[in-house]
This record gives sequence, structure tokens and C-alpha cells, in this order.
Amino acid sequence: MRAWLQHNLEASPLPDALEGYLLGRGIKSRAVTELKLREWHPGSDPAPDERFSKKYGPRWQVFKGHLAVPLFSPRGMLIGVEFRCWQGKKNLSRYLLPEAAWNPVFIGMPRAVPKMWAGGDVWIGEGLFDMGAMEHIVPETDAVLASLRAKMTQKHVEFLQRFVKGTVHMVYDRDEAGRRGTLGWVDETGKRKWGALDALKRVGVSCRDVPYNGGKDPGEVWVHSGTEGLRRAFGGIF
Repeated sequence: MRAWLQHNLEASPLPDALEGYLLGRGIKSRAVTELKLREWHPGSDPAPDERFSKKYGPRWQVFKGHLAVPLFSPRGMLIGVEFRCWQGKKNLSRYLLPEAAWNPVFIGMPRAVPKMWAGGDVWIGEGLFDMGAMEHIVPETDAVLASLRAKMTQKHVEFLQRFVKGTVHMVYDRDEAGRRGTLGWVDETGKRKWGALDALKRVGVSCRDVPYNGGKDPGEVWVHSGTEGLRRAFGGIF
């Protein structure tokens, strides 16, 4: 399955219109290349995974024209792909290979690892465009990752515990899901549910919640206010 997915990703183009859209959403040109972003154009051979194909077509043709974001392990192995409709209504779908079960699933791997080994801090947002926006303002020595949603999995925590020598800065969305994912919450039964900070602190990782204003997420702030506006939104910490 990996070979089929790898082949189709490599064969898919990056049209000028999509590249322009990515740059306009804050993704740097270098990141477009390093992340291997593409516009999905299915080949002629059907996918070996019949379960996923029953829903999306034998060649995953329902995603034709979608932005394809490859997902890699820390060592650079392809472990999945996220499909995003970039024209019209936002729509996200994700396919994970079996190896994703024992790897942290982040956008931004494996290029973040050398910075982490060198002692750089890590900034974690939810999605691709939050990551892209943050890369305009964080120090070049720091790593920026996106956890794909406002939740820190056990594999995320284990990876960060192993590799991070600096501090993990959480910049999840400022909505309810983002706040819960960062700080935790108390459910209707009165039981405490852990957030990312709880999980990281429990294993000894230095971490903090980073407040900002001006938009729901860093990507939205950047689109509305640009790089300088994003700096201001973080209260001058950069």
C-alpha cells in the first residue's frame, strides 16, 4: 500500500494555482518543497486497500484536485496522507498506514528532528496553515509541528519526551476544542480530562500554553495581519 501511495503522490503535480494558494496562506516556498505538498491526481491502478476505496473510489478519485499533505515518521518513512479541499468548502480526510500506529503523526516531520536534537524549542499548532504561519516568526533554531487536531496522543508525548531538550510551546486554536486540548477539562461526571500540558508535564517535558489574540488560530491571524500582525498577536514574545 505504501508503494502505491508513494507513487501516486510523486506523480501528482503542484500546479501554479495551488502553489500560489499555499504561499498566500503563509506556507513558505521552502516548506512547500520540503513537505512535498501536491495536488492529488489518481493514477490508473486501483489502491490495494479496499476498505478505504469503498468510500472514496478504487483510485481515490474523489480526492482529485485536493491538496495532498504527506505524513512522515521522524525517520522520513511515509505513514499516511491528509487530503484537503482547497477550493470551496473546507473538507479534510486522512489515511494512515499501519505504521502510523507506532509513530507520532505530525505535519512537519522529519525536518524538525535535527532542530530538536540541537536543543531547539518546539512550537505545536493544530494544522498545516498554523504551522506555516508560525514559521514566519519563530527562531530558525526552533522546530514547528502540527498535530493535525487539538489532541496530544500518547505517541506524540513519547516522541517529545525522547527528543525535546528545550520547551514545548502549545499554540492550539483559541476555540473550545483548542483550549480543552491544551489545558484539559472536567467532563459532565466531574472527572478531570487531561490536556497536552498535563500529559507533557507528567513525563517531565518543559511546556507552556502560549496565548495570542487577533484570530482563532495562527493561520487566520497571519492571513488577516501578516507577519508583523502575527508578532503583535503574541504580545511581543518574538
